[in-house]
Amino acid sequence: MNFGYGQMATYGFIGVGFWIVLAVALGLCLTFPLGSARGRVAAQRWVNGCVLLLVLGGIADIAWAVISGQWSAFMLQFGFGPLAEMMVLAALFVGTMWWMAIRYTAGLKD
Repeated sequence: MNFGYGQMATYGFIGVGFWIVLAVALGLCLTFPLGSARGRVAAQRWVNGCVLLLVLGGIADIAWAVISGQWSAFMLQFGFGPLAEMMVLAALFVGTMWWMAIRYTAGLKD
């Protein structure tokens, strides 16, 4: 029951965005062993690096989609609704991981 969304796999920027979100979420999960091994400062730097990766990766992915014409083709075929839904779900997922990571690092001693 994919409601015609099977064609989304043909758009490379969707897959790249998925892997960026997945890599950042995994990186934020690694804050916990890193913080226990190296301390608060290292964990805070790690979290900041993960957020930087998300921002730069997202900008690069969107720029690639616009430059390659995939963005306009996607909008013509599907509209903004499915893209907005994917972005909200990604924000909720990464936001939860980020919130847990910063709460953890705030509780660490130097």
